[in-house]
Amino acid sequence: MTKETLLPWLLDNRELNKSQQKALKTLCKQIIAKSNNDKDAEDWFILGVSEQRDENYEEALDAFTFAVEKNPEFEAAYKFRAETHIALEDNDAALEDANKALELDNTYTEAYLVRSMLLRNRKAWDEALADADEAIRHDPENDFALLQKAKLLYDSGKYPESIEAFSAILEEDPQQIEALSSRGLAYFFEGDAEAALRDIKKARTLETGSVVSEFNMGLIMSALPDYTKQAFRHFEKAFRKDRKLLSRYIEMSEDFESERLVKRLDEILTELEGRKEGNFYALELYDLLDTRMKEVKALLASG
Repeated sequence: MTKETLLPWLLDNRELNKSQQKALKTLCKQIIAKSNNDKDAEDWFILGVSEQRDENYEEALDAFTFAVEKNPEFEAAYKFRAETHIALEDNDAALEDANKALELDNTYTEAYLVRSMLLRNRKAWDEALADADEAIRHDPENDFALLQKAKLLYDSGKYPESIEAFSAILEEDPQQIEALSSRGLAYFFEGDAEAALRDIKKARTLETGSVVSEFNMGLIMSALPDYTKQAFRHFEKAFRKDRKLLSRYIEMSEDFESERLVKRLDEILTELEGRKEGNFYALELYDLLDTRMKEVKALLASG
């Protein structure tokens, strides 16, 4: 497989089959054998993509930098370098590269999506949603863009709008697990725990064995007094699989995500306080969540 036949797949960031993966490795060996002066922008780009796929981000960053030095108008190299900067936790540099990619090509769907997520992490909700809309405008059938917009609506607290967006996705694919679980959480934070439970149950059925789905089942059931025993069982199962699940989520998530969850769990603990007297499972659930929340509060206080 030649550079000319493989390059379109890499530019589109498509999955490679085993034959294509092997061809990429062979092509990289051939490119590496060239002197640096003989490598063109596409050569460096191919090396960068290969290193990025192998999670060798420093090497990928160098390769993409050489690509744009060889061709300063290589918009895809800027977009891929932006993603590499994100992996290296340099969001300022990532935003600069995403901006450059869009300056060179204002129809570049993938660059809009990269910039949208960077803006989301800065809580620049209007700008992030505008970029998601632009991505969809230029590629209306892009499932990832549609999902990203729905999740942005959820993240920004626009729950009714996010439910509508997730519902549109689920009309096309009723088994889209991420849309199901995200719509369930949108229902939950909007205050409709019954609707949330229906979605989370479906998602758990499709995602057997997921510790996150067990946690979500416990979270939603804990807000429904008739499901106190089941809530305890699901939380117990989730924390048995991963005792630090909640603390790890708080540590890795953006502040608006952790604040929302901590606030809701505090509310659930207050509700349980009022119904734990004489109720064995309400007491057990309270003790379990109280212990995990103390760990979370300690983590938040330390950082």
